[in-house]
Amino acid sequence: MKTCMISGDLFSDSAAEQYPTVNLCDECVADDAKREGEQHIFEEGEYQPDCGKACEWCGKTDEEEALAWVE
Repeated sequence: MKTCMISGDLFSDSAAEQYPTVNLCDECVADDAKREGEQHIFEEGEYQPDCGKACEWCGKTDEEEALAWVE
């Protein structure tokens, strides 16, 4: 899991809605990196549980991702 700033509602007057900070699983981060020139992630950082305990895009929880690393 990573905490990322992503592109959001660019028509909003709120910077928090234009570029929200959300948690994304490692798989979604890797998939976004493959979108040459069309990435939605602007910044990545360490996982912060206070931004949510599930991936914003696919819904995978931090617990599910941790179990995937064990298998």
